[in-house]
Amino acid sequence: MVTEDIDLDVTDGVATITLDRPEKMNALSPAINRGIGEALERIDERDDARCVVVQGRGDAFCAGGDIAGMADRDDEATRGHERAAEITEAASAVALGLHECDLPTVARVDGYCFGAGLGVALANDVVLASDDAMFSLAFRNVGLTLDYGTSYFVTKAVGPATAKEIALTGERFSAERAAEMGLINHAYPAEEFDERAEEFVRRVADGPTVALGYTLRNIDRADGRTLEEAIEAEAEAQVLAAGTRDHEEGIAAFLESREPEFEGR
Repeated sequence: MVTEDIDLDVTDGVATITLDRPEKMNALSPAINRGIGEALERIDERDDARCVVVQGRGDAFCAGGDIAGMADRDDEATRGHERAAEITEAASAVALGLHECDLPTVARVDGYCFGAGLGVALANDVVLASDDAMFSLAFRNVGLTLDYGTSYFVTKAVGPATAKEIALTGERFSAERAAEMGLINHAYPAEEFDERAEEFVRRVADGPTVALGYTLRNIDRADGRTLEEAIEAEAEAQVLAAGTRDHEEGIAAFLESREPEFEGR
């Protein structure tokens, strides 16, 4: 347990961060925000973690912000620079922390994934969902605007036209539709979800961790680069990847006609 609402487990190279507030559908409390940031720091200090999985306990991945907690706030605390700084700090610890993690990150979404919870999911490199999952940019339903990076992640994933549509309506939509619009990677049948998600995560965790990290960051930054800049960044990353034990193992496995056994970082 990292905080009262966050559990961290590292097994066989997979670091699993579990949002553990099922009675509130894992709504983003200060303890959850703080706990995700602290969990990522702990993972970064370990040499046995090769992939990060983020999931929720119970009937939701994350139902978004803690609306009940917002209702309890003093009016003055909900306005002005103090509140803006609070939101920025929380969102940075979670969305920015996941998005800039050196390890591949996978969101495992089962149940509700609403509002800021969708930002938490999309901050990961890959989003896998059960076809029982439901998604929504629900901010408009409580008179709020997008936060936790959702304006960035959703627009990058589906384009501005679709992003505006789902933000303006606040509609709930299925995992199947989310996959069709390119918001998530896969919507697996509920009865197959655990097995299919585990297979995917295992494939990632068994990969060349350092090389995959460079690959993901270059993909993330591709939109802001010219082709020349992208080629230069790739060359720099390739030199670093070529100096790893995983590259040596990959070459040996190729020459010996076997599957490589990468060590990770």
